[in-house]
Amino acid sequence: MSDENDPSFRRPVDPKAVDAASVFLKDTVIAMGLDADVNVREEGGDTVLELSGPDAKNLVGRKGVTIDALQLLANRVASKTVHGDRVSLVVDAEGYRARRERTLTTMAQELGERCVREGKVILMEPLPPRERRTVHMALARFTGVTTQSEGEGDERRIKIIPMPPP
Repeated sequence: MSDENDPSFRRPVDPKAVDAASVFLKDTVIAMGLDADVNVREEGGDTVLELSGPDAKNLVGRKGVTIDALQLLANRVASKTVHGDRVSLVVDAEGYRARRERTLTTMAQELGERCVREGKVILMEPLPPRERRTVHMALARFTGVTTQSEGEGDERRIKIIPMPPP
């Protein structure tokens, strides 16, 4: 039984909002001259709108910029449908987000090892919030380093900092 005061609690997304976001995505894909379907699923407390089909890989864009933009717009459309209540949907294409999370986790562990080995602070490239969270989580239990975010907006990045031995 979930408690609404629990930070991990997520209120189910209104089906009207999900439908509006799905229609928006399908119409946008068509307007882009691409062929992809939109399928809705629940995953780990998130409502995911998965784009699949012959052109789905073209909807990711370089470093996920296109899929992130589609997600932002789909969430805006969904939020307007429920009179401005904040809606949080995840837009994915052909499992891109899971692959990216694995890549970031591996990269974070390799950089953590390098940080410990060299004893130097490592400053990562700027990352969007969801990806920064993945890196922070990957290194949270990594012995010998701590992490912190610095910078503003699109220039926000993670510092991996070596910790002195106990």
